[in-house]
Amino acid sequence: MKYGYIRPVELYDETEGQKKKILEYAGHLFIEAHADNKKRTALEELLDTLEDGDELFVTDFCVLADSTKHLVDIIDTCISKPVKIHILNPGILVDEGTRYNFQKILNEISNFQSDVVKFRTQLGVSKAIKDGKKMGRPRRSDDNIKKAVEMYMSKQYTLDEIKEKTNISRATLYRHLES
Repeated sequence: MKYGYIRPVELYDETEGQKKKILEYAGHLFIEAHADNKKRTALEELLDTLEDGDELFVTDFCVLADSTKHLVDIIDTCISKPVKIHILNPGILVDEGTRYNFQKILNEISNFQSDVVKFRTQLGVSKAIKDGKKMGRPRRSDDNIKKAVEMYMSKQYTLDEIKEKTNISRATLYRHLES
């Protein structure tokens, strides 16, 4: 069978445009009611419906998946059945023959994206430290901690009273008592 999947992601084609293109190839459509990446019931139903030899038609990668990792997972699911995936706008066919190369490229792109995010984060942290910014939680006032310890040692206050008057949590107080 030839199936089409439509989701109202209107980057390139509106929903009606997607429908028009896909109906040239597929007779059975699964149409998502929303563009959110959560609760994609039509996609789940479609993936459960697909069987050996079926073909899936979508207009763009972003209609089918929300990330490269999600795309890799969907392709794995389809190829395991095996099902051909046609991405119409770029004109790409993913099937058993092209799967390995396409899958390898997607994995590399996914790893690249992850590495770029890590690198930019490290770069930002390094720059912030270089600019004199402090990382982590701000330190508590030494005066407040000293006052909290004194109140605790006097045994005249409950932990809740100490917390209320000094704004020092029990965990912070105990940490300073141990050191």
